[in-house]
Amino acid sequence: MPNEGGPREGYLVVADIAGYTAFFTGTELEHAQGILEELTTLIKNALAPPLRFVKLEGDAILCCADGSTFADGERLLELLEICYRDFSDRLFDMARAATCPCAACASMNSLDLKFVSHYGTYMVQRVEGVEDIAGPDVILVHRLLKNSITDRTGCRAYAFFTEACLERLPASLALTKHTETYESLGETSGGVHDLKPVLEQMREEQREYVGTDEADIEWVSETPVAPPVLWQYWVDPDKRLKWQTMQTAIDNKPNSRGRLGVGATSHCAHGGDYDFLRHYIDWRPFRYFTCRGESTKRSRRSLRSFLFNSVTETTEFLPREGGGTVLHHRIRFQNRGRLFQLLVRLMAALSSRRTTRLMEANLTRLLEEDGWLDRAADRTAAAEAK
Repeated sequence: MPNEGGPREGYLVVADIAGYTAFFTGTELEHAQGILEELTTLIKNALAPPLRFVKLEGDAILCCADGSTFADGERLLELLEICYRDFSDRLFDMARAATCPCAACASMNSLDLKFVSHYGTYMVQRVEGVEDIAGPDVILVHRLLKNSITDRTGCRAYAFFTEACLERLPASLALTKHTETYESLGETSGGVHDLKPVLEQMREEQREYVGTDEADIEWVSETPVAPPVLWQYWVDPDKRLKWQTMQTAIDNKPNSRGRLGVGATSHCAHGGDYDFLRHYIDWRPFRYFTCRGESTKRSRRSLRSFLFNSVTETTEFLPREGGGTVLHHRIRFQNRGRLFQLLVRLMAALSSRRTTRLMEANLTRLLEEDGWLDRAADRTAAAEAK
């Protein structure tokens, strides 16, 4: 079995549908199979990209990603949380719409979802065009699916991160410690992230959203990369500095939970007489985020300081049919005066288009340098070949 490029280091993630065995063996096979196929397809599409789908193993989906895929491990955490939200929403919709009285349709709500995530080494192998991964760490992440987490913690829907993976997550993340021991593999410790409270919080958070009909300025662009990939380039300060124009420094401050999201801030230094502070007031990975922004330097010489004294911004990531993202960045100014609005339109006509074209070019170049455009092209070619 040939190896592809030798050992690699990165993330190993398995998503596993809890309750699968009892559901599959105790219900009508045909309907049970249809339900599981729909759910596993949803999980696969939610994780990859940015993760790389490896294979479906019954009720489990195996994915991997090299270490550079997530500049910040918090993006991996968000990816799993959003996958669980989508899974729960789909399961709820399927159960509500079901009219069949069979046992499979009646008991689909008994299913749930769990994740195991490890950071380690693996080999990519290919036989007759089929790709797989192998190595001791791949064996470990599979063994970790058989654990005592639910018995010890009561969590049925969770993400378990090994210590090697936790090193790449926010240090302030407070997770329940857990250890498993396996013959020939020894002891593995990590943290348990209970997904039920996360889901409840997502559903309860107030929405703050600037639509097209409310925006004073709107920038629309398209890119072949998926929303979870593009999201990173808008929220990670190091990546933003490489493509957003006129910024000399970006300082993110996390919220009370130690994460980027509602309650967090992002301070952008532009040099000279203009700085800008964003307060995140709505956070819906990987759909949209909304910020309330204000100038932090008042200068009569700076038109930007005057115009952007107080604004609300929504950046929305819409999946494009056939792959990719249509991005909408909308700005609404607090000042609704007629003279002010005329000045805003004039500014947009004179400079906004030129600036956005430059940022689009910078972002495209950065995505190409990081290999995302090649991966998107490979996925498109593979889809067209089917």
